[in-house]
Amino acid sequence: MNTTEQFIYLCACGAVGKQATLDTADFEKLWQMAQGHNVTALLAKALANTAAFVQASKDERFRWTNTLNNNIKKSMLFDAERKKLLAFFEANDIWYLPLKGAVINGLYPSFGTREFADNDILIDEARTDDAKQYMLQHGYTFRCDDFAADEYSKKPFYNIELHRSLVDRDPGTERYYEYYRDLKSRLCKEEGNRCGYRFTDEDFYIYFIYHAYKHYDSRGTGFRTVADEYVVLHSDRFHYDFKYIEHELRELGLLTFERQLRALANTLFADPEKTVENLRKLSDEDKKMLVYILGSGTFGNMDNLFAKELQKSESSSKMQYYLKRIFPPVSTYQYSHPFVYKHKIVYPFFWLYRTAVNPIKHRKYLKKEVRSIKKMTDKKD
Repeated sequence: MNTTEQFIYLCACGAVGKQATLDTADFEKLWQMAQGHNVTALLAKALANTAAFVQASKDERFRWTNTLNNNIKKSMLFDAERKKLLAFFEANDIWYLPLKGAVINGLYPSFGTREFADNDILIDEARTDDAKQYMLQHGYTFRCDDFAADEYSKKPFYNIELHRSLVDRDPGTERYYEYYRDLKSRLCKEEGNRCGYRFTDEDFYIYFIYHAYKHYDSRGTGFRTVADEYVVLHSDRFHYDFKYIEHELRELGLLTFERQLRALANTLFADPEKTVENLRKLSDEDKKMLVYILGSGTFGNMDNLFAKELQKSESSSKMQYYLKRIFPPVSTYQYSHPFVYKHKIVYPFFWLYRTAVNPIKHRKYLKKEVRSIKKMTDKKD
């Protein structure tokens, strides 16, 4: 097995709770891949008693086991912190819905093997000021508020996003925004508390797919998403009606993506002993998806984002692309800058402000964009 095959095999072992068998490994290359996809703890668990790991240096073994132990500790502390926050919601009649990693982390066979950066919770939009007051009083720093969520952080590693809605409202997400606009009426009351809610099993899966696609279709998403897909599909906690799921995903335009991701996860994870064999038999389309995912990393990369933007702009040259970026249509501001959209007379002044400020405020981003667009358009030429 080469390093990529070993990486996928170890992820499969970790996701199904199976001890790996491995005689040799390039631990540095495995480490870099695992770090890039936020699955180091998962690989550490699978590696633990392999011949390759036992024969590794003391320092090598320490960095893997230390990452796993730290992630277990982080998971325990984060769970305790989230329980205190949910207790505040309960005491103050604020309804809430834990999202994404806050649920998925508990589905893996071994506690603490699924790495995460933050906890996401949907709450009553009318009570976000009350939630903000609690967060600030308990040592959190208010980072920002985007369209859908307020973001908070506290040392050493707590990051919490309190969502007002599930979907950012912008010209590219109208279909999804409308689908989730009246979400609360479709939620189930969580047993054992007064204010907690949960998705139905099917709606949990649909939202997981939507969220995975959102990242996949912009900057890209990493291999942890494939592991999550397998774990979410096969958890004993859920019992899915796939007839309903496929109907809803078809309406959302996500069915093709879901089917391919599901097939890829099942092919690579169902039987770790056959992972490498099945990996080498993937169809061209599945290989294309896998290569894209492996090249993206957990949070995607800017080249993927710029490639999508270039494709959307239908521009064939750098000049056409830059003109559309510098002079975007007013319609793009419908949700990001509603005042400009509503009062189009101010657009020239807003354009001047934007042109003056962005090169300073976002200079690193713009440098990456220029380099990436140059590389892609030069290839076309």
